[in-house]
Amino acid sequence: MKQINGFEGRDGKSRSVFSHNGFAYELIPEYGDFPKEFEFTMYSGGYCDKDDNLYMLSRDNDHPVVMLDPEGHFVKSFGKGLFKEVHNLFVTPENTLLCTDTALHVVRELTVDGEWIRDFGTLGVPSDSGYDREIWRKNMRRGKIVATDLAFDKGWSFWMAAQTIQRAAPPFNRPTGVCVGPKGDMFVSDGYGNAAIHRFSPEGELLNTWGGPGDAPGKFYIPHSLCVDQENRVWVGDREANSIHVFDEDGNVLAYMNENLYQPTAMWANAQYIFAAERGGGLTIFGYDMEVKAQLGFYNSPIRAHGMCGNSKGELFLMPLSTYDRHFLMKLAPA
Repeated sequence: MKQINGFEGRDGKSRSVFSHNGFAYELIPEYGDFPKEFEFTMYSGGYCDKDDNLYMLSRDNDHPVVMLDPEGHFVKSFGKGLFKEVHNLFVTPENTLLCTDTALHVVRELTVDGEWIRDFGTLGVPSDSGYDREIWRKNMRRGKIVATDLAFDKGWSFWMAAQTIQRAAPPFNRPTGVCVGPKGDMFVSDGYGNAAIHRFSPEGELLNTWGGPGDAPGKFYIPHSLCVDQENRVWVGDREANSIHVFDEDGNVLAYMNENLYQPTAMWANAQYIFAAERGGGLTIFGYDMEVKAQLGFYNSPIRAHGMCGNSKGELFLMPLSTYDRHFLMKLAPA
């Protein structure tokens, strides 16, 4: 009998290249050299520093912040005891880490060694947007809409809770994204329990809040992520409304897109382009003229992401979280 064998290391030998309109990226489905205890760790978001070190937030509360060097080798983890439900982070020009925690309702600033610096928001206290996270269970108990014998449905519960948001409230109610613009102001997407964007001065003073619930330019269902480009324009991805909004620093709508998207979950910008990663398997690339330059992927293609960022070499890192089972950190390398 002949024993037939496949190629050893098959996953690393085949190539998957996504291309459109002059842009091409090879998907590296398993990126990073991690210790064994990180084999099944999921990452919700990340950001690269000026030296291309990659910092990520993980859903392992014993290792909430993970650092990789520019070649993808594990360097360290830190932050145990500082977080409850991490979501996204940003590396500031001062080389500190801004981290959103959707359960503690704060943006926490840390040093790159894991030392706490300060909090934005009131620790553990959500603002009053009208949001009711338990509305699904309450309706079940009352016999309203939800059948009394139905097993808990996480997706339905999440969406029903989002529909209880009544107003754009002050910071924060389950903040999702954070970034710093070229003028030093900090912007936060307050997305899971508050349909709002907040702008803070470099000193931490709240300058303004805008948004409110709705499916229209300047209104949100779930403002899931944001970035600020080199012209200080704020790009917001509303995942559940399947839309992207572009604002000036004061919250005035400059541009809006609500079609040909697969649920934008993460935004990142460099000096040339603005990138939108999509949970449903796409990557949309915009120019500074606010026009779409390319759209890679297809409906539920492998380039799914919850979080996304890039480095100085033009590589993009995708953190699928639960949207793409068993792939925890992927890289799109220019091809």
